Amino acid sequence: MNNYLKNKKGTALLMTILILNSILIVTLVAAELITAGVKMSGTQARSTKAYFAGEAGAEHILWEFRKNSFGVPGSEGNIIQSTSLENDSSYEVDYANPGTVKFISKGSYASVKRSVEVEFDF
Repeated sequence: MNNYLKNKKGTALLMTILILNSILIVTLVAAELITAGVKMSGTQARSTKAYFAGEAGAEHILWEFRKNSFGVPGSEGNIIQSTSLENDSSYEVDYANPGTVKFISKGSYASVKRSVEVEFDF
């Protein structure tokens, strides 16, 4: 019986190492998932700010367009308005006229850019 106990002494150490390795792997996978989620939410926040900057540009140029009795301010292909906003975002508004009035507002925040187009007949 004494030889039997001597052969089983390393089993507890081996089992402890395997259990600790399993816990470590689960923890690392969970940390990676959480980190990816945080990065995605940051990208989504920047994208939303850029989109709303583009929306602000589109709304502002529509207001200017109606205020000037539907006169087109500028010529096709030129940036007719560019503004920086208080939250460090900005927008540029372009005008295109392929038969209808079309304003293209490009919002940007950090390194993210989003575009909003407004097109209508009158």
